[in-house]
Amino acid sequence: MNSDNDDYQTAAEWLEQLSEQPLDELSKRRLLLWLDGDNERRALFERMLDTWGDPALSAAVQTATGVKRQTRDKPVTDFRRGASWALCLSLCIALLVSTRFLGDAPATGKTLPFATATGIRHDLQLEDGSVLEISPASRLAITIDGQQRNIELQAGAAYFRVARDKNRPFAVSIGTASVVAVGTEFNIDRLAQATEVTVYEGAIDLRAHPADTPTRLVAGDRAQVSDYGIALQKVELAGLVDWRSGWLELDEGNLGLLVEQLNRYSSNQIQLADPGLAALPLAGRFQLKNVTASLELLTELHPLEQRRINRQGVAIIQLAARN
Repeated sequence: MNSDNDDYQTAAEWLEQLSEQPLDELSKRRLLLWLDGDNERRALFERMLDTWGDPALSAAVQTATGVKRQTRDKPVTDFRRGASWALCLSLCIALLVSTRFLGDAPATGKTLPFATATGIRHDLQLEDGSVLEISPASRLAITIDGQQRNIELQAGAAYFRVARDKNRPFAVSIGTASVVAVGTEFNIDRLAQATEVTVYEGAIDLRAHPADTPTRLVAGDRAQVSDYGIALQKVELAGLVDWRSGWLELDEGNLGLLVEQLNRYSSNQIQLADPGLAALPLAGRFQLKNVTASLELLTELHPLEQRRINRQGVAIIQLAARN
């Protein structure tokens, strides 16, 4: 488990909860136990709080923890106007992590986490000039120094525009699979059943397992990497739709894949009442950024219905077969 990444996400969740309503006594104790568990964790929490500098949120933290913080003298912006707290706190996480990579390379061998929240994408420029376009609900671990450029895509998707450096090949690991490039552009989407790799420019070497002989992919190649190996196909790049457009285009897809992609954008988790529904064949174009519209279209075209349920205080959207 990546504890640094967990702390970023947990701090954001606590601040969002504090911004919405006062904590009950049990929640206050849980917050204090979490903060007291690690000095670096408390420092992270306070940096995120200072980043937004909202007096109301600072007062809520003081009430919950009993610790009075010094307020900032400069005027602050109310970020709740025009943007949700989820957006603000997600950008706060991105700011705290990404600033470590802009301008200065991390120390040799230092691996740093990066995460995006549900519904929030983020562009990240590394010190070598490479740019990562990272999809919502993604997690990465990044190691950049004088000898290596290594990225671990732990969840989600990312589009990589790799700066050319023959002395430091750019490597991305996805579970047991890996991609190695020198200067190129490619997209990786890590899904439950397989990882999809698409090359937009240049060439990459792809392995399903570390000991495998690499498979060379060039622009216009797409690979599905799974337990069964690597399956290759050609794609027309000019008309290709990927996650960066905010749309999902399915040709021979299924309901399970659509739900997995929509959950990267949905504020409420989407679940299937019957796991067997995941195999339901689907084709068409669905708007990822508008989850409500996509679910409405889905239930119009297929014998499905939405159910709003509450499970242990968590709101869930459940898709079930229509009776």
